[in-house]
Amino acid sequence: MTTKLDMNVEEIFEKIKNKELTICETCDNIFDYVPQKVFCDECRRERELARKRKYYEENREKIRAGYRKYWKENREKIRAGNRKYYEENREKERARQRTYREENREKINARKRAQYHANKEK
Repeated sequence: MTTKLDMNVEEIFEKIKNKELTICETCDNIFDYVPQKVFCDECRRERELARKRKYYEENREKIRAGYRKYWKENREKIRAGNRKYYEENREKERARQRTYREENREKINARKRAQYHANKEK
């Protein structure tokens, strides 16, 4: 069997006419024919992510209110799951914290310094 790259233009258009291949509407990528499929997998994934991103931007407050409500109703369940994860992955979490502290040492120290001065003034 020949690959899509090895075929010449006439063969490609003949296969498109015979509904063996399809051209993506956005990027002109050639892929195997599937009924009613007009976008390649990459373009479909990009469009889906863009649609989700747009929905989240438009409905951010509603979504966050849902998260707050769920957290309020299931606080103990969530905290128990977090404790269980931390117990099972203690070394992994400690390593992640160490790398964070190493990378953000100045920011952490500045925050501590600001808290110290704020409490000192009280």
